Amino acid sequence: MAYQSLYRRRRPLKFSDMIGQDHITRTLSNALINERLTHAYLFSGPRGTGKTTAAKIFARAMNCVEYPTAEPCGKCSSCHNIYDGVSIDVIEMDAASNRGIDEIRELRERSRFASGESRFKVYIIDEAHMLTPEACNAFLKTLEEPPKNVVFILATTDPSKLPATIVSRCQRFDFHLLTVEQIRMRLEQILEKEGWKGDSDAIALISRLAEGSLRDALGILEQCSAYGDESITADHVRNVTGATRVEATAELVGALVNNDLDTGLGVLEEVVYSGRDLNLFFRDLTYVFSRLLLVGAAEEIKSNNDLHGFDEIIKNYTGKIERLKLLDLVELMHEADGELRHAHFPQYILEITFIRLIRLIHGRLKPAEPLHVESYKADRSEEPTDSAISKSVDSKTLKTSSEPIGKNSADKTSAEKVEVEKRWDQEEKPGDSPVDNDDRLASLKNAWPRLLDELKKRQKTTAAWLEPAVITDCRGHLVVLTYANEYQIHQERLMGDNHRKLVESVLSAFCDEKIEIRAEIGDIESKTPEVFEEESKAKIKDETTENFGQEKPETKHKGPSPEEAMEIFGGKIIDSD
Repeated sequence: MAYQSLYRRRRPLKFSDMIGQDHITRTLSNALINERLTHAYLFSGPRGTGKTTAAKIFARAMNCVEYPTAEPCGKCSSCHNIYDGVSIDVIEMDAASNRGIDEIRELRERSRFASGESRFKVYIIDEAHMLTPEACNAFLKTLEEPPKNVVFILATTDPSKLPATIVSRCQRFDFHLLTVEQIRMRLEQILEKEGWKGDSDAIALISRLAEGSLRDALGILEQCSAYGDESITADHVRNVTGATRVEATAELVGALVNNDLDTGLGVLEEVVYSGRDLNLFFRDLTYVFSRLLLVGAAEEIKSNNDLHGFDEIIKNYTGKIERLKLLDLVELMHEADGELRHAHFPQYILEITFIRLIRLIHGRLKPAEPLHVESYKADRSEEPTDSAISKSVDSKTLKTSSEPIGKNSADKTSAEKVEVEKRWDQEEKPGDSPVDNDDRLASLKNAWPRLLDELKKRQKTTAAWLEPAVITDCRGHLVVLTYANEYQIHQERLMGDNHRKLVESVLSAFCDEKIEIRAEIGDIESKTPEVFEEESKAKIKDETTENFGQEKPETKHKGPSPEEAMEIFGGKIIDSD
């Protein structure tokens, strides 16, 4: 016999074997015992909750030789034929592929004939919501006045798509999602029957990832069993499903509570580049934050109910985030999850979301750890020179460099910036005068739009971090950039090694000498990106007017004269009238 999937091989054969749907199995069993069967039933509910299984058990019990009985015996020929799918009186129909009016007409004609070997003729119509409106209308009369001893069982995951006229003619049973504990108990039973071994952590993780669907849980279990090892572990489950380690979630929550940007971004990078399912990761984080919101007044959490694996995290951080901020935090996570589903670069969404979460809780980022001056000087000595770019102050023309941009490293600190300023002040020549600094400051301000364009050609992210800055001072070889208070993150990211070095390289090429920068927070007027764009256009317009005396109106381009065409293409006139 060909191999059968685990969910088919271990499908319940009796109502007592079903789990989590007691309100349905009890009602159907009592109806069978009391012989109070109606002609149409509607089984609705999420996937993998037992709709088709209950319909098949119900059909076997109706046609069992021991009828009326609460359960099929499983021994008579009728029970065997229905289970094997060879009974001529129990017909399963997939409405997703047989959804037209012709199929319903054929079903209506066949239902008029008496049953061949069974007590009832049963039609199980799966995915009933896929029937076309015309098919539903053709089915109405049959449901209203069905032939004798004919029972229709409609199964659907979306009953709202069925016409109210059909729903009102059926007895409706709503199947519920299973709890994590119910799925875990069922998986342990199946592991014992199959002779497989699995860790308790692995079973708990599968139960959580199934999202209330037992069929999904069995699919994950079967996939993990084929992994190759003797025992199924939690790591096997994570590798198969893409779930993130609980430790990674704990590290990210800790970084958020402790206002630690570097650790948080490092965890996000690990999650992204290890190939984990980011939607599952977001769901885990949302679960942790929502539980922190719910257990804010609880003293302890029952460890024996730790089926999600996050109770230790919840214990450690209960009460460390204000309740009102937790409400905003969960809402922000929900918005970011929607953005993540359509993102082309998910790491960007994750990092921006984490930064927004930190600002939501703490208001601003915590300053980074100060670095030693010796370490800073060593880094500066290794700075590559931009020998390929030659630029004088008068010409103000730039060339594109092929200098590679590496991965961002740690940001420079305020103590380091003060040391930079002191060192440049000491190296400043006696002949330097304030007039030279003023000239350089004015020159840089006038060329600022072109400098930003050059940076965009090399590295768009660097230009984005630099764009809100304003040049406020020049002190010898040190250029001071100032950001408004709301651009603190831009200031810190710009002072990272690679962003800073790239800006210094462009400025050095422009000034024809080595330039260093220092970014700081100051009281300047905040500007939106639209304002920056308008200012850039205005400066370009002013430069055009200055170079050509006045701005010339746009004229229609004319083609070259015959003499110009000959010069361009190297031709000659061989004949002329």
